[in-house]
Amino acid sequence: MVCVVAVPVGGQYVRVMETRVLAGRYRLVKSLGRGGFSEVWQAEDSVLGRAVAVKVFTAPASDPDVVARFHREARTVAALRHPNVVVVFDAGIGQDMPYVVMELLAGPSLDRLLAMRGPLPAEVALGYAEQAAAGLAAAHAAGVVHRDIKPANLVLDSDGTLKVVDFGIASLGGAAASLTAAGVTVGTPAYLSPEQAAGRPAEPRSDLYALGCVLYALLTGTPPFTGEHPVATAHQHLHATAPPVHELRPGLPPVIDQLLATMLAKNPADRPPDAATLQGWLAQVRQAVPPAAPAATMLIPFAGPAGSPPQRPSWQRRWPLALGGAVVIAVLFAILALTHGGGAPPAQAGSSAPSHPAAAAAPSRPTATAVSRPEPAPHRHAHHHAPLTPASAVNAVQRAILKAGNSGAIQPQAATDLQNQLTGISQSISQGNLQDAGHKAGDLLHHIGDLTRNGQISTRGLTMLGPSISELTRQLPQQS
Repeated sequence: MVCVVAVPVGGQYVRVMETRVLAGRYRLVKSLGRGGFSEVWQAEDSVLGRAVAVKVFTAPASDPDVVARFHREARTVAALRHPNVVVVFDAGIGQDMPYVVMELLAGPSLDRLLAMRGPLPAEVALGYAEQAAAGLAAAHAAGVVHRDIKPANLVLDSDGTLKVVDFGIASLGGAAASLTAAGVTVGTPAYLSPEQAAGRPAEPRSDLYALGCVLYALLTGTPPFTGEHPVATAHQHLHATAPPVHELRPGLPPVIDQLLATMLAKNPADRPPDAATLQGWLAQVRQAVPPAAPAATMLIPFAGPAGSPPQRPSWQRRWPLALGGAVVIAVLFAILALTHGGGAPPAQAGSSAPSHPAAAAAPSRPTATAVSRPEPAPHRHAHHHAPLTPASAVNAVQRAILKAGNSGAIQPQAATDLQNQLTGISQSISQGNLQDAGHKAGDLLHHIGDLTRNGQISTRGLTMLGPSISELTRQLPQQS
């Protein structure tokens, strides 16, 4: 259902779409992005009371190929159960448009992260590729070839978990016929495997080639092959050799180039045998890379409107808070005291093992004998977390706000306002101005007090924010 209202603008009435609801329960809130076949929306599920992502196909449901491709995506992804694959909740056709309802990820996608940050620390880039390989291993085991692995289809959740999304052009292994619409290019030119560029069917190792292009981009800031026209890029995938990453980024260990040479092999038979094996290789190479220095710590900006809130007058930039809301402030600082305890700082999360001696001496490309697949280990992400810094403290507050907002302990607009303030704190930290970050953190605490008095943050919400706020105040200079 679409509700249209007329709004007076400049003496004239303009028709504006006010609300769009699918299946009587999914209210589309804002567009998150548009692709060739579809548009993804942030939506509210009125039945279960949760935020979700809804992918709406833009082609009419009367097209049988589009409907078949849509239903296949929904069934395929809904059957996958893996921490590194997006969860599908529902699917259907509303207003003659097919749609898929998925979990709403906090983001960003890796392409957005690259656009904002440029090349990533090697350890972080390898960790993301390792998680993507784990998700692909699960998909391939279910007979699914993604066919469009690229940074835009690798999205982070609020806890740092990377998830493979958008199986919209995936093909089931052994499918009797192609369900790709005529005239549609399957895959993205910069991340297209040579066999796809030559018009041959994709296979599981095609996804591994694309992941090699992604890892190359994460390390250097650009994919290995680019051209002014898709045909030129496809020709490079078929015939050109990518420059070694150490030429673009000196200091990276040779084993990374060795691994990339294997992933980017023109012949699929020369690539890693499967995604699970590649996951093990990536883990070993990551352990051979020295951990990132604290100065290289990244703040991961989770989803939320960009921009900083208006600044308070300088006389208000103080903490401890001295004005108004005594009860609220007492509760907040009692929480901080209980969660912080005045003791030693929390142990820093180690993110890498010592350099692996065998990795440095690896042959020109990893093989099953030179780089053996490690024993399966419990799925964990702690090794991707950088040492505790002001930036990581802001990141923790962002996650706490997101979690509290999703649970209803913070009203949506209040959560957005706080995330905007954290963006300003993050900017000051990235510029090395910790004093200004401290001023802005004081404003943040004042605002938390105001929102709590107004009922937009519950006592439970304060409790959820307490530990991360405590760490933020410890990391930044306090203002007298």
